[in-house]
Amino acid sequence: DALYLHCLPASIGAEVTRVRAPKLALEESRVLPMGFFGIGAEQTRINGNVTNKSYRDYRELYGPSSLAIPLTIGWARDQRDSVLAPTLGRYQRINLEWSVGGDVRYLRANAQYQHYFPITNKFTFGLNAELGWGKGLGSKPYPIFKNFYGGGLGSVRVFEQGSLGIVDVTNNYIGGNRRLNVNGELYVPVPGGGNDKTLRLFAFVDAGNVWGENEKITADSLRASTGIGLSWIS
Repeated sequence: DALYLHCLPASIGAEVTRVRAPKLALEESRVLPMGFFGIGAEQTRINGNVTNKSYRDYRELYGPSSLAIPLTIGWARDQRDSVLAPTLGRYQRINLEWSVGGDVRYLRANAQYQHYFPITNKFTFGLNAELGWGKGLGSKPYPIFKNFYGGGLGSVRVFEQGSLGIVDVTNNYIGGNRRLNVNGELYVPVPGGGNDKTLRLFAFVDAGNVWGENEKITADSLRASTGIGLSWIS
């Protein structure tokens, strides 16, 4: 396949931040972005013999070269006691993207919420939830290159990376325009490691999936996994 995704170097934006003094030796500083807005230009080029049907469909709809002019607005608030090894507090983030010009018009939103609960001074429970939603505008479908993906690290672990959701007729995972991801983790110290937060064992339970525009979101369509892992911060 000859696929070229090229973002034009034409973007401007502004960010409002709040800075706090460090709380842990693990961190040099705490920079908390409170808001962001910007505008950019993204050009997608698909040339050559493309075997992926979803990419071929995109090229038939928009041509070998397409342009999007997205406006981006974001907000985040970090109240965790540590960025690298949190044991208390919460993190919230919302990003909105609206393509207002060019060939490809769409809306895309992504929200995330994390909360950490100290059970004891050594045991911590962490909860993470993430929602994604997208919609095509102008009577056209949502662009495949803005799809959400699920499965693997940062999503539903144990599953292969990006393997959840729709598989097209050419047997390619193509993601979807909607995503739900929920993770629960119990952190415990490594035996003999004392209260060292840079090296911790954890057990996890994950659930979620991605869905296409014509799919219904139901409880039976969710995928789940569980396991154990080791977190090491060098």
